Parts: sequence; structure tokens; C-alpha cells
Amino acid sequence: MRKKLNLLFGLVLIISMIVLTGCGGSGKSGEKNPYEGKWVAVSAQMMGMSVSIDEVFGGDFEFEVKNGGKVSFSAGDTTGNGKWSVEDDQFILSIEGEEMVGIIGKDIISFDNMLEMGVKVIFAKDGTDAMDPALYLTEEENAVIGEWAAESVEELLGDGPQTSMEGVDNINDALRLDFKSDRNVTVIYKGEEIGTFPWSVALGYCSIESENPSLIVMINDDDTLKVDYSDDDDYYTFHCVKSDSE
Repeated sequence: MRKKLNLLFGLVLIISMIVLTGCGGSGKSGEKNPYEGKWVAVSAQMMGMSVSIDEVFGGDFEFEVKNGGKVSFSAGDTTGNGKWSVEDDQFILSIEGEEMVGIIGKDIISFDNMLEMGVKVIFAKDGTDAMDPALYLTEEENAVIGEWAAESVEELLGDGPQTSMEGVDNINDALRLDFKSDRNVTVIYKGEEIGTFPWSVALGYCSIESENPSLIVMINDDDTLKVDYSDDDDYYTFHCVKSDSE
């Protein structure tokens, strides 16, 4: 009788271990789903050109993946909730009544048509190396990154390019542009910092989001920049070269 009870107890113990192992998936109970956490939009493209997340969505765009297939999101001033799931290595996100299919990469999820807006948006897992905006720059954008300085200047009704300018001892100090990989540019005019503004590149032009001063930047074939600068008092055209160019 005792042998039968011992045998029965042993079978129950074995079955219990199998059940517990099966419930834990990998054998570790309470293991966090790898998709749970905050995902932040780090890149947006429309018609093959990079566009500002801020400009498209009115601010930052992020969503938080939660347990139980739930998700919360914020896009600019808009917030809400939705659902998520993973099927066949694809991330299914449903928000605002729209279902979107994302391609899963290393710490990124890429949606080709976010919210039916025709915009490709890449989200990176918060706190990972994938958050680095430099990873998503186009070849044209990478060519602009760096410090630029005026080499010559032209007045609106002047006699052509000049290598000197009233108010500065060195023509390089007349206009300096420092383009950063986070898509912001610091503008220095006549030795004084004017401000830092968002920038983007499209069709050979670099758009700087500043009304006063206004800066219209054309990327030349010889890897120089033509910058039309205007404010309440001045209007100049600068020819700029990269500070590290030979």
C-alpha cells in the first residue's frame, strides 16, 4: 500500500512539474514580454524624403505596449488607447480605429503607412541604441551634417561675391551653420548666435524652420551651400563650405 502511495505521489509530482514548465513558456515564470515598454517615433519619410515627426504629428509620437494586448499612445496633443499583437513576426497595432502592420527589427518597428497618412514611421524601443537619430539619416542628409562657414557674400544689388563684410573681421564669422544629426541647426550671424532650428532636406534644398531670420539653403553640385539670409534689416546671399573641407 505504501509503495502504491509513493508511486502515485511521484506521478503527481512529475505531472505538476510538466504543467508548471509549460505555463512558464521558457521555464521562467513572470518573464516580461520583449515588446512591452515605450516605443518612440525616431524617423518619418514621405515620398522617399525625410520629414519632421513634429511637423507631421504636431509633436512627439510614441506608444506604450502593455500586458494583455493593450497599448496607450500620444501623438502631439492627442492621446488614446488601442490594442496590439504579434503574428508571423509582424507587429499589429490598432489605434483610432486603424489597424497597421509593422515590420519588426532589432529594437525597431517600422510602419509603411502610419494612420493611412502615407507616411513611413520608424519607432525605436525607448532606452536602446536604436533611439540614435543618426541611424536614420539619408545620404543627402549625412552630406549636410557638420559645421559650415561663409566663404563669400553677395548683396542683393551688389557687384558679385565679396570676401569681406562690414561688421566682421573674418568672412567665416559672417554666417556659420552647425547641422546636427538630431535635425537641428544652430545659426550664428555676424558672430552672434541667432538660435537653433529644425531642418530637413528634399530635392536639393535644405529647409530651415525659421521665419525671422529666413534662411533658404540650396545644396550645390560642388558640395557647397548657397544660403539666402534675410531679416528685418539685411538681405545677403552667402556661399558656405564645410569647416573640415579641404
